[in-house]
Parts: sequence; structure tokens; C-alpha cells
Amino acid sequence: MARVLLVHEPPDGGVAENVLQLALRLGGYGHAAQVVGPLHAPTYDRLTAAGIATHRLPLERGYGRPRRDVAALRGLVGLLRRERPDLVHCHSAKAGVLARVAARATKTPAIYSPHCFPFIGEFGAPRRAFATGVEVALGRAATAAILCVAEEEREQALRRRVAPAARLRVVPNGSEPCPGAVQADPALLALREAGLLAATVAVMRPQKRLDVFLDAAPLVFARAPEARLAIVGEGPLSDELHAQAAALGLDRDERFAFLPFTPPAARYLRALDIFVLPSGWEGLPISVLEALACGVPQVATEVGGTGEAVADGETGLLVPPHDPPALAEAIVALLSDPVRRQAMSVTSRVRHAERFGIDRMVAETAALYDDVLSRHPVGGSPAATISLHAP
Repeated sequence: MARVLLVHEPPDGGVAENVLQLALRLGGYGHAAQVVGPLHAPTYDRLTAAGIATHRLPLERGYGRPRRDVAALRGLVGLLRRERPDLVHCHSAKAGVLARVAARATKTPAIYSPHCFPFIGEFGAPRRAFATGVEVALGRAATAAILCVAEEEREQALRRRVAPAARLRVVPNGSEPCPGAVQADPALLALREAGLLAATVAVMRPQKRLDVFLDAAPLVFARAPEARLAIVGEGPLSDELHAQAAALGLDRDERFAFLPFTPPAARYLRALDIFVLPSGWEGLPISVLEALACGVPQVATEVGGTGEAVADGETGLLVPPHDPPALAEAIVALLSDPVRRQAMSVTSRVRHAERFGIDRMVAETAALYDDVLSRHPVGGSPAATISLHAP
């Protein structure tokens, strides 16, 4: 049985969920997983309950605390030397940098899942150029394979020559079927009593552009006064988003609500008439896959691989990013058409079952592991010279 170390840095959201599902299921495909993550993550309880070893390191977003990054790198190198895994699979850009450097230093083959490359997003040219340079250097010298979660992500890598085409593999994200035993969230059900409900379930980060959803809310209410809208989630932009809602008068409007998130997402999806995702950039968001699984029609921005999941006009509607009027128009269009929503609900469940099941995703990932291990025996990667001393 091959030993795989899954390394991730985001504590929550789709990346953490992807790692969780891989860890829980890889044993069925001949791989024993351990998980390395940040100091705190909601997924640890489920991993521990399943008997999966977890290792916590100071893995954080951004590069503003270099001493912590050095500590995380040293911790990864020490862990790899102690546990001697057959393969490292690192998830997200920051973990992708540190874990690939550590893997190269210990001659361990590494697979990298960017879950949206760091040169994609609303950043300035210097940051984009730096991120591209790092991805190209590591993609060519320290990566056995890059697992792209969508065809669009692979195209982005090819355009920037991040790695040879043969190393770029596409394994679309997957999600569990909508759990039948989960009850709909009471607070959302209460909000929905007086009108149809459209909501987003997302971490409050810049990528999700929840500010666009807030700007669209008054436009929705102007055209559909009985509608109800909500944002479910927490995150670093919480204070900013609450202030924006107050400036728009939404904090005093009984038709709108902010609600905290407690997994699983299905508890909220089961209360919705429409799921909304107004992201500015994406890889392949698991939230839309969960909406498909629960048969909730989607209104989402056409960014990244979102359009590979949301079938425009069939399971939901795609709109341009950064466009509150377009977002509002799509929400109102579906709220006012129950026949279309019902058809989209049925098609969504079918599409999820055919294309985005969790077992398919784990099986294809395990097959990639087997392919990499057949070409990269343990101890076969060249070592790199790195400094592990804090500046």
C-alpha cells in the first residue's frame, strides 16, 4: 500500500473539503493517506474520527510572515524524513510551493493541485509575474504531475508553459451525493416562508466577490419584492461585507440575512430555490457541485471551470463577473419561472451523478498516483539545496 501525504494550507472551503474526501476514500484504492494542514481546520475532527493521522504546521495564506513559512518548510522536511511517504500531493499555491520544495529536498515525488493558479485573480502585474515565475520554476523542476481540476485550468497552464503538457492531468473535482438525512437549516426555512430564496454559501474572501451579490440585492428586491436573499458563511471580509450591507440598507431589511456556516453545505442548500456564486475567479468550485447534487438551480459567474459544471440554460444560468445588474437579472429570471427551476433541478442531479461524483474523482486521482509512482520510484528525484534558516 502506497503512503501518500496530503498537504493543504486553506483551513476551510473547497480545498480542505477536497483533501478530506481524498483522505477518507484513498484506502479503497490501495493508498494510505496522512494529512498535513494549518494549525486549525474544521476537517480535523472527521479525519481523526476516521483514524487518519493529521499533522499541524504554521501553514498560512500569503507571504507576509516569512518566519512562519520557514518553520512550516522545516516542519515539512522533518515530517517527510520521519514518515518517508511514497508520494506528496500538495493542494493550493502556498502549500504547493513549500511542499514541493520539501519533497525535492527529500527526493519524494510530488503532485500539485493548484485549485486555481496563483497568477489567476484580481492582482497587479508584479504579483502576477512573480507567481507565474514561481509556478514555472517548480512545475518544471519539482513536480511529477500537476492535477488540474478543470480543462480551463489546464489551458491556463499550457498558455504559460508551467509544465510540459504530459505532466498536466485533468481530474475534475467531485462531491458527495446530497445527504438525505440532513435537515434544512431552520433559519433559512424561516426566511423562505414569505418568499422564494436565493442565497450563496461561501467563505468571505475576495475571490468570492460577495460584494457583487450585495450590490445586486436591491436590484433583485426592486423587481421581485417578495424575494428573499442570504449569505451563509464567515471569513476575513465579514466586517467589510456587513458594513456594505448596512450602507445599502440591507441590515434593516427583513428580506435579507447573514448566517453562519456549519457543515455540511446540504443543510443550507436544501432550503434554497436558487444557489448563487458571484466569484471573480475560480478553479472548479465544489459549492456548485454540491448545488448540482442537491438539485438547486445555479446562478454563477462564468469564470475558471465553473462553466464546465454549470450547464448554462440547463442546470442554471451563467453571467459575467463583476456585474451586479446581470447577476440580479438572472436571479429574478429564475425566481419568476417555477417550471424552468424544476427542470433545472432534475437536470442538475443527473449531471452531478454522471460527471461529478466523489468516487469518480478519487478513483481518477488514485490512478494518477499509480502512474506517477510507476515512473518515479521512491528516492528517485534529485535533491535540491535549500536554506531552512529564518532570515
